[in-house]
Amino acid sequence: MSAVLKFPTKPAVLNLVHAKESAAQIHASAGLFFPVECRPLTELTGLPDRDLQAIVRKDTNTVLAVHGQRYTLIKNADVYDRVDSAIRGSEALDTSGMQIVDSVAYEGGRSIRSYIFPEHKISIGRGRRDVTNLRLNVINSYDGSTNLRINMGGYRLVCANGMVVGDDVSNYVARHTSGFQVDEVKTRVAASVDNFMRMGEQWRRWSKELCTDDKAIALIKAFSRGSAAMNTRLFDIWLAESGTLGKTMWAFFNTLTYWSTHAAIKSASQPNAPAIVLEREARVSRFLGHPLFKAAA
Repeated sequence: MSAVLKFPTKPAVLNLVHAKESAAQIHASAGLFFPVECRPLTELTGLPDRDLQAIVRKDTNTVLAVHGQRYTLIKNADVYDRVDSAIRGSEALDTSGMQIVDSVAYEGGRSIRSYIFPEHKISIGRGRRDVTNLRLNVINSYDGSTNLRINMGGYRLVCANGMVVGDDVSNYVARHTSGFQVDEVKTRVAASVDNFMRMGEQWRRWSKELCTDDKAIALIKAFSRGSAAMNTRLFDIWLAESGTLGKTMWAFFNTLTYWSTHAAIKSASQPNAPAIVLEREARVSRFLGHPLFKAAA
């Protein structure tokens, strides 16, 4: 006996791609505060399990993730309302002109809110025209891809680079099994201002530290980890950055942050671009602790 397997025709595949793109637009336009709930997985499957919970996005009937019984749902509205209140009530932060940028990825499985503070800035170089503003990212996930995170970095105005830091001093992490403490958030938010200014001093030192092409090539090789395409792309960026900023470690650092913010993302991954950029920034941040980079800087 034989069976005939019927695979989707090309038009059906194209329709599926179009449907996915349409869904991604709906997810993005809904913002951060779409309705979500925890439901016993057995309600959806009709099968017995180990008390697993499904996280369901109610406006699209999408199952974002399945978690164990210890998982506690922390809704975006709760997270961002409380963090927003802590930020606006902080005596350490000047929120004048504060900008807020919201984005989602993985159909709402991960949400990101970025706060940019133009009154907290670091100026580097002659004429002090190279300005980076303080930036706080607040990341929450329903799909288990990350804990609730609040991290500090910068936003460089001249090229819209997302700047990163190489340590956890200002970063805050809370598990969904235990919730998060508002007082701790306030403490970390206040500390972020001082830590940002200290990072600025390091950036200024890098702006005076020589980085030859040979040094840049060695650093790029270590960062690329065997990827010839990334190696070539980063060297091209290095030539552009060092042509503008001089052959310095500041120029090399901006080579990495330009890549993390602006490097092309495949069209199929575009709906998840905000999360991909954050993952790239995390890679850059980790590299700042690499022995080769620390020796060079």
